[in-house]
Amino acid sequence: MITSAVRQALRTRGDEPAVLCLIGDLGPDRAELAALRLRGNDRRVDLDAHGMGRPVTVEGIGGEGEPSSVGLVVIAADGLTDLRRAVTVTTQLPPTAHLLVVVRHVPAHLGPLVPAPPTIDEWNDLHELRVRRFGNRGWACELCFPGGMSVAEALAAVVHGPRGRRRGPGVGVLGGLSGTQAALWRPGDVAARGVTATGPVEIDRVTPVSDLVLRLDDGGGLPFWEDVEVPAVDRLATDATVAPEVRSPEARLRVYGTDPVSRVAPVDERFVNPIGFTKKTKGPLGELVEVEGRVVVRDETCVRIRPTPDGTVTENDLERVRHLRGVRVGWPEHGDTATVRIVAALAAGGVPLIGDPAPMWAAGLGAPLAELIAGGAEDVLLDPLRREEHSIRLRRAALRTHGVRTRWRSLAAEAGLPVPPETRVSVVLCTRRPELVGFALAQIARQRHVRFEAVLALHGFSADLPEVDAAVAEFRATGIPLVVHEAEGEKVFGAVMNDAVDRASGTVIAKWDDDDWYGPEHLADLMLARAYSGADVVGISQNFTYLEELDLTVWRGYRSEVPSPAIVGSTILADRVVIEDVGGFRPRPRAIDSQFLLAVTRAGCRVYRTHGFGYLLRRAGGGHTWNVDLGYFLRNHTEQWIGWRPSVLLEGVPAPFGAQADRHIDHPGEHVERL
Repeated sequence: MITSAVRQALRTRGDEPAVLCLIGDLGPDRAELAALRLRGNDRRVDLDAHGMGRPVTVEGIGGEGEPSSVGLVVIAADGLTDLRRAVTVTTQLPPTAHLLVVVRHVPAHLGPLVPAPPTIDEWNDLHELRVRRFGNRGWACELCFPGGMSVAEALAAVVHGPRGRRRGPGVGVLGGLSGTQAALWRPGDVAARGVTATGPVEIDRVTPVSDLVLRLDDGGGLPFWEDVEVPAVDRLATDATVAPEVRSPEARLRVYGTDPVSRVAPVDERFVNPIGFTKKTKGPLGELVEVEGRVVVRDETCVRIRPTPDGTVTENDLERVRHLRGVRVGWPEHGDTATVRIVAALAAGGVPLIGDPAPMWAAGLGAPLAELIAGGAEDVLLDPLRREEHSIRLRRAALRTHGVRTRWRSLAAEAGLPVPPETRVSVVLCTRRPELVGFALAQIARQRHVRFEAVLALHGFSADLPEVDAAVAEFRATGIPLVVHEAEGEKVFGAVMNDAVDRASGTVIAKWDDDDWYGPEHLADLMLARAYSGADVVGISQNFTYLEELDLTVWRGYRSEVPSPAIVGSTILADRVVIEDVGGFRPRPRAIDSQFLLAVTRAGCRVYRTHGFGYLLRRAGGGHTWNVDLGYFLRNHTEQWIGWRPSVLLEGVPAPFGAQADRHIDHPGEHVERL
């Protein structure tokens, strides 16, 4: 079907030249597309092999008196990860009047190939848009701009559509790229610029178009960098794609970057992430091994995925191994950065990995990820609870260490460039119970891997109460910013929440309850999900509940890592602009969380549910704005335990802040680990 769609577009495009671009595996379709007959002035480009810094020229286009746009550009990709990489390379293509994008397979958890235009006025020249599905999960999207359109910008809109509305946090540094494989380091970036190996960087009026240039050495060495204003950092291309005949001894001995992690091309977290994770423990155990010089993942029946020689794992690869209960990493005797990328990508995708201690050549994984893989045992993969805990630890380490944004911020630091501060999260806590202030503030204070402040709304009581004053003083002693707001007791809950949000300075708002338990990476997990999901609102599934009256902990194995509005209200994390878009919280005394989520979905926003292993809902006898009976929590549970037993990822409970706090809250006795 891909070949038919491409052949039809080539036949009907008129007299103008065409550019046929291929990227990714494409299976048998690649050979068929490569065999299509083209006209003399047409171009066929392998985007995987086309280096940055080499503009694609087309005969008869762009010269004096010649048209500036080609008649047709075709981008044929195996999946969306490949398509994101194509965005970066196609910044070097001439504009086109007709763009055809065909993707062989899009997983079920992602949407159709419907473009998300950047702004209305930029697409005023759009004359035709056609989206169609072919086969089981293949998609084609056609856009016609008679006046011509930037291929990269149009392609970026197409690849963004299946993810959701938000584009996610940016890197903060404009990147220039030079060399083959450079797109691996900066996928999906329409602002990336190809630069020659010597430079200099192009100037737009008085400003360089890049802040930092990454040069890749294919094994033959790199020339002197001539630009004195824009710094360059150098890296060696992935060994597996460097032909032996072009390798020089000097290039092999040169060390690019003191940190072995920074020498590894990053993982594109926008599509290589835990979305689609399954809780299956009865599937076969896969193994990562080297077969005929290629690293593959196989089970007892066949090879499941065969990553490309540069170590790229795609969203389609992850879909093919979701049925496995885990993967045992068999370290090759002589590995390279491609193998490191494969392992990091599987971990970022939530695939449970186990294996022997990593060899020296795999130092690029980073110590935390390598230790987690070596610390996993096969029996962990047979228990659904422990298996998912292991997966969460792996994905945390991989996404924080090997994501594109993380890698470029480290490259900028290496080059001595400042980067924007991390996003500030405002944790909003609204409470009517002074005895719980110290309990809640202690849990907020132990959050890690995130930049945050706290906004405490005291609903109907004063901050001068001894237990409140002591708790606030102890929290402020940590150095974390805290805003205290005293709200009138007559005000409804929704109005108090809006007042608290108004006093927050963060661009992201996180809702917090006063009596539930939160692990130290609760906020960090939500911010990770916000980055890779493309959702406007994220939260967690209600996995663990402590029924105080029964002294019983219930685990309900809800599916996680899925787009879903069914999230716990006390874990809502949303961009401030989203809250403004829906008019804030409704001025009601209860059910403000469910009403907010309803308003968000009505506004066309996307809600995403990540895991709930760093959270424990407390269900006491009364005083809840969410009124359901205990039977609700006892139905359809996966497992239950006598006493207080959260996931180990909760990491115990910190001592409440304030000298008098312990007299006012009934902790679950001997089950609580004191920190």
